[in-house]
Amino acid sequence: MKLKKNNQPTILIVGASGLLGPYLAEAGALHGNVFTAARKTGDFFCDLTVRDELDSLLSNVSPDWVINAVALTDVDECELKPELAEVMNHILVSNLADVLPCSAKLLQISTDQVYPDLSGPHQEENIGPVNVYGQTKLAGEKAALLRPNSLVIRTNFFGPSRTFGREGIYDFLVGNLSNNNPITLFGDIFFSPLHMRTLSNFVFDLLAVDAFGIFNIASRAGMSKSDFAKAIATKKKLDLSSAHVGVSSSVPSRAPRARDLRLDVTRLEETLNIRMPTLQEEINSNV
Repeated sequence: MKLKKNNQPTILIVGASGLLGPYLAEAGALHGNVFTAARKTGDFFCDLTVRDELDSLLSNVSPDWVINAVALTDVDECELKPELAEVMNHILVSNLADVLPCSAKLLQISTDQVYPDLSGPHQEENIGPVNVYGQTKLAGEKAALLRPNSLVIRTNFFGPSRTFGREGIYDFLVGNLSNNNPITLFGDIFFSPLHMRTLSNFVFDLLAVDAFGIFNIASRAGMSKSDFAKAIATKKKLDLSSAHVGVSSSVPSRAPRARDLRLDVTRLEETLNIRMPTLQEEINSNV
């Protein structure tokens, strides 16, 4: 039986058990009727790699907007398991795009890892992934964009995890600095993330204006990961004595990564007629 809808859009968030899922659900509740799905949590349990389960999910929810946050996001794991990365980051998106009704709008959450190992900030056209994660996510983008009016966002994010058993860069930093654990902060890696709350709000702002195509959603001015850690520590009054600044090449087992993944947000600012916050402003406002 299909779920009843009022005059608000029905929003389906798949991959609800990831870091971003709870924040997307919270922001989505301000725009419509939200339903979540994942393999083991959410309003519906669904393995999106199984066609029958996917068909049943879409039949039950009959969504107007579908946000796909499913991904294998561990860069090193993707390098070691390229077949699994291909399934989770590309084939799954292709399956979802194929079975969605024409009336539904698909938003694909992508990554800054699709950009090359060149100086940023990167505009949306300047693709060139250097690892399996970025390559499979880029293939997933192309699968999503085969649908008319679909939307792809490239981003990076931080903030406290609301998902049991999952942690991101913010949790890693705060946990280790709070316990005075020795950690290395990379001074040669640059990025421009947004807090997950801010990011989720902009996702729905784009959906609300019926935007389509590819958008970077990021802070206006990024910083190195070492400076990011220092800014977090300063805001939370954490001791940095257990941390030292190093370079990413000191970890030879890491998968290749672009060193400057700061993003150009001009397209987003012009579409929404806004000024994006800087990364320092994001930290000041949300930490």
